[in-house]
Amino acid sequence: MFLDDALTLNASEWSDDDAVVGFDVRHTFASFNDRVDRIAAGLQSLGLVAGDRLSILADNHPDYLATHFACARTGVILHVLNVRLTAGEMAYAVNDAASQILFVDDPYTTDPLLADLLTQTPSIHQIVAMREPGEHCTDSLEAVISHSDVLTSVERQVTDPVILIYTSGTTGRPKGALQNHRGSLMADQLMTEAGLFNRQDVWLASMPFFHQAGLIRSRAMIGVGALNVILGRLSPEQVADAVRVHGVTVAMLVGGQLRSILDENPEGSSLRLLIGGGGAGERGVASLTRSCEQLGCTAIGVYGQTETHGTITVVDLKTAQRNPATCGYPGKGVSLRIIDDEGNRMSHSETGEIQVHGSMTGSYWNNDQANADLYSADGWLHTGDLGYLDEGGWLHLRGRKKELIKTGAENVYPREVEVVLLNHPGISDAAVIGLSDREWDEAVVAILVASNDQPPSLDDIREFCRRHIAGYKLPRRGEWVDELPRNHTGKIQTGLLRQRYRAEVSN
Repeated sequence: MFLDDALTLNASEWSDDDAVVGFDVRHTFASFNDRVDRIAAGLQSLGLVAGDRLSILADNHPDYLATHFACARTGVILHVLNVRLTAGEMAYAVNDAASQILFVDDPYTTDPLLADLLTQTPSIHQIVAMREPGEHCTDSLEAVISHSDVLTSVERQVTDPVILIYTSGTTGRPKGALQNHRGSLMADQLMTEAGLFNRQDVWLASMPFFHQAGLIRSRAMIGVGALNVILGRLSPEQVADAVRVHGVTVAMLVGGQLRSILDENPEGSSLRLLIGGGGAGERGVASLTRSCEQLGCTAIGVYGQTETHGTITVVDLKTAQRNPATCGYPGKGVSLRIIDDEGNRMSHSETGEIQVHGSMTGSYWNNDQANADLYSADGWLHTGDLGYLDEGGWLHLRGRKKELIKTGAENVYPREVEVVLLNHPGISDAAVIGLSDREWDEAVVAILVASNDQPPSLDDIREFCRRHIAGYKLPRRGEWVDELPRNHTGKIQTGLLRQRYRAEVSN
């Protein structure tokens, strides 16, 4: 079975039911499937064949989801660009993927970012505007569709990649994680079972589609015949309005989005299910419980990775209330084990690296070494996360072996930020760590040594960094010290820094 088969089936069984609504578009399952076919034919008219890469620079839009299905239907690999990155950061991924065509949507068609990106990406020879063309666009999506022939079927395998998402790696250089038909379908099924998704559901696509958590939920909802509400990038207030106007039943919310919904709905709402991260802890679970009680809904927490097509474990709210530290139990077809640094399997409650096995595990694009490092000799995937399994098989996270900082829905690799900080003339040494944050789960914190008696302000540092890295990677807090703790080899002891400043936050 392929990723787009459920859409084809639903277009036949529930042809007149609404599938996608957003902006000035409302698609039934039949019309959405037809839209996917027409875009797929358009891809072929552009000369794309199975295995080619298509990059997309856009906020959430119905045609973004349709393009995802169209690429899957034609064997093209969709490379999703994080719109929050700088042009240089995007260019690295586009060049590594060797994409030939770029789909771009408002407002990026007229953003100077696009011109900057194109000067750094020689493989891009066609720029297709998904709506209104800008000066750098060579065509519009509607024009491409209108000039295309009938879709030609292609030979496919369930292990063929369908999507390419660049994620931070152990060297600080992004790596392209490939997701295939089989793993994507398994991820969709795990989320469907965990959330009891059904035809009566209305899903709000508030998480960006360039993120793992975005496409996987919308795709799963299409699979069960539910309605997708896709309205682009939303402010917290717009999220609350969308829930009310469209009768949203399931949502994944971050930052102030949930608070905005709570403010607007003091006595309940249409929501039946909230999706968040597992292992929230006592304070997090207590807060979520109060929110669910006010809204009249329940919640699930998930733990997963892009390299595993998404969800690995799930915990429901009742279990989290009894065991707030757990991030969940592995889904059907997912196996977990905990190993030490020598690869030995560890007993219950012993902390080590979390490894995953199952048909949802993926690979990296154009990176043989990373693929070799991703798996153990016996085929288990290294997550790079530390944790343990309790006697009931529930997973508990302890930290990240790779020192990734997870802020909001983004991953930040400390070394990447440190390199930029060390280029500031007022900074002689720098270390970056993640500390718990009420709004963002973790905040990027810079521990700095000044190069003179007048340290720069945090605002100055952030403005300097903003020219080189995305906004979510900027330090939210800066601490000045006389020197950084180092071991006998000269390596900064970030563990000591995290312990020191974590203790200050808790006191």
